[in-house]
Amino acid sequence: MEWEVRWPDGRVEQVAPGSEESWDWKQLAPGVFDVRMGNRNVRIERMDGPDEKGNVTIRVNGVVQALQVLGPQQLLLESMGMSANVETQEKHVESPMPGKILQVMVATGTEVDEGDPLLVLEAMKMENVIRAPRSGVIAVVQAQVGEAVEKAAILVTYEMNE
Repeated sequence: MEWEVRWPDGRVEQVAPGSEESWDWKQLAPGVFDVRMGNRNVRIERMDGPDEKGNVTIRVNGVVQALQVLGPQQLLLESMGMSANVETQEKHVESPMPGKILQVMVATGTEVDEGDPLLVLEAMKMENVIRAPRSGVIAVVQAQVGEAVEKAAILVTYEMNE
């Protein structure tokens, strides 16, 4: 089981418990650790997080840093072009993964409530109901039955009430 740590400067470190390069964690207090990283010792304090995307704020030897820690499941979903946490766009509904549109349940001008079904996307032999992330009125339906879509393709656009 491998974890991935993504630093804000673009550095990515693989952490595999039990490997020779493994980090040795010693808990000093809740959220406070002394960590041996190779030949370096650092003090790490968890300030905030992790959230559902793995974002966490820590203090490393007194310096506050924001980073992302992804576990095995998150890494697997990401490698397959999917996401465990589909981001809700304010104006658009995007495809959470590549697939084929099987059914469209809304049209331009349709008023929807949060959670209402918008369309059905087939991906990896499974039918996935894409639901409305928020209430509103549909301005444009870009998705068409039978169309193949990529991850992050815009499927539906909301009218914006400003």
